[in-house]
Parts: sequence; C-alpha cells; structure tokens
Amino acid sequence: MTYEDAWCLIALADDVANLPYVRRRTRPVPGVPPGVMVDVWVQLDAAEQRRRQAFLARHNRTPLHLLGVPEELIELAGLRITEWALPPNVPSMSLVVQQRPEPR
Repeated sequence: MTYEDAWCLIALADDVANLPYVRRRTRPVPGVPPGVMVDVWVQLDAAEQRRRQAFLARHNRTPLHLLGVPEELIELAGLRITEWALPPNVPSMSLVVQQRPEPR
C-alpha cells in the first residue's frame, strides 16, 4: 500500500465526511477497478508470512480490518487496496471483505 493510500484510509476511518478529500487524492488506473483485493498467502515469502502471523497473534485482525473502513466506502472513494491473505490456520472471518457491518 502506498503512503498516500494509507493516509486516505486513515482519513476515512476518522470521518466519512473526508470522502471528498480522499476522492480528490485518488488517481484512477485504467483497467483496475477500485475496491479491496486480497493477496495470495502462498506467494508471500517466509519472512512476510511470519511477520503477518505475529501481527495477527497480537491484534487478531488485519491492519485494514482494525481501521474499520467498509469495503463499499473504499470502492466509493476510488481506492485500490490490497487486503492481507490469511494463513490457512486463521479463520477467514478476519478479512475485512468478509466482515461487512450489520445493517442498521
């Protein structure tokens, strides 16, 4: 994730009213739709797998899930964010893309 994308996510997590700011900061990429994509666990090197497992052991969630920005808002903002794939022994419910908030 780029530094700019990280700041945009933090702005959205802080206040949804920051959406116009975030939309102005994003740049469309032809052929790449906005939204959340999940990387592939087996394609990560061993050091990255260990780093993610340590983070998940401490926080029980991915960094994106900790921010709590809904997938729909990320897409609406025009961001292209890669979510962590989880190790085989971690329940898939930890992924932000599968943790949509309950309707209010």
